[in-house]
Amino acid sequence: MRALTILLLILCGQAALAQVVNIENKRFNNDTARWSGFATFRYSVTENTQRSIALGANGGVQYVRDRHSAFFITDFTVDRVETNAFRNTGFQHLRYNQAWPGGPWSMEAYTQLQYNKPLRIDGRWMIGVGPRFVVRNGDIFRLALGTSLLFEHEVDRVNDIMENTGRSSSYLSVAFKWEPHMQFTSVVYYQPKVADASDHRVAVEGQFRIRATERFGLETRINLQKDTRMAPGIPELNYRWENGFSFLF
Repeated sequence: MRALTILLLILCGQAALAQVVNIENKRFNNDTARWSGFATFRYSVTENTQRSIALGANGGVQYVRDRHSAFFITDFTVDRVETNAFRNTGFQHLRYNQAWPGGPWSMEAYTQLQYNKPLRIDGRWMIGVGPRFVVRNGDIFRLALGTSLLFEHEVDRVNDIMENTGRSSSYLSVAFKWEPHMQFTSVVYYQPKVADASDHRVAVEGQFRIRATERFGLETRINLQKDTRMAPGIPELNYRWENGFSFLF
């Protein structure tokens, strides 16, 4: 099973959906199994004045031991409109969590590599650390919030821009789970630049998943994001709506 997980991660490659990567809806609900993982595949064709084809995949693996846990996720999307060049988006995210004894608090450290050709992000690397607080962790309802300080290095080769920035990143995450077939998650992110709140990012994402069988599921996801400092020629507000199927193991 571990070999299958690693193989799927290699096949998935690298990807990103937008400016702010939503990690909350990719967290693992299973905190008792030593190893767990997932893989999802997406495909869509749009036909209006032009034909657009999109192919994507993502996967993840988690390791848990006592109060320590770590997970790695990756996502990949390739878009092509008519005979234009392929436009790739991607990310890899690695996160470590250490729970504090006897309470809902934990400390997390993470690093992430992201690129998004449509949004002119040739490369964005970040590293951050901060606390996480689980308000409610029931079988049906979960509520969590957290904040962190991060450093990011971004490259835009089209506009010859290279920037180093310090930001804070705060989130509120809500999840409803109706065992064993349905799950809904929603999260809000706010990422202002340190000492300059006019330079900020806001992201809202919702996801609904139906498990058709023990191993296969269907999901729909909508992502809405606003960035006050987009690259020249890119609108501040962006959104994406996706549908896909999952293989769970």
